Amino acid sequence: MHYGNSKQKYIRFGLYALIIGLVALVQNSPYILPDIFGSRAFILLPLCVSIAMFEREIAAAIFGAVSGILWDICSVKDGFNSIVLLLICVVCSLLIIRLMRNNILTALVLGAGSVVSYCVIYVIVNLFFDGAGASVRQIFTFYLPSCIYTLAFIPVFYFPISWIYNSHKTADE
Repeated sequence: MHYGNSKQKYIRFGLYALIIGLVALVQNSPYILPDIFGSRAFILLPLCVSIAMFEREIAAAIFGAVSGILWDICSVKDGFNSIVLLLICVVCSLLIIRLMRNNILTALVLGAGSVVSYCVIYVIVNLFFDGAGASVRQIFTFYLPSCIYTLAFIPVFYFPISWIYNSHKTADE
């Protein structure tokens, strides 16, 4: 069975991996992205959602897991980010494949849903399973502003990922 020119797919995946590495470096390094009123941007999340919107579920799961591993390297939670990003990427990919159209409005909706889902899951895991961590005050002073700050990065990543996908699309996609 011939699947077209897979060289374009390898170039596209290599570009995605390079961007993920650079974004993980920016997110995990202090003082590169400014903290606005004590909130931080989780910029790997909108990047992963943007990639998942253009790729099939297996590729989206792999890129989500790799992004989560890079996030977990600098995080206290071992494996939490990789599992959550994997799940978010698979859900976003399946929603685009089965139910939704791929456009900037959908990217904003999926991005907002994924950022809020990530923060809610993080707070629940910290409150109920660790017995420490987030309080109700932190939800409104850190997590909600961080969600809003992160949402600003969805168009920043959607359009370049769209360009990469469309310029390196294979014949069978």
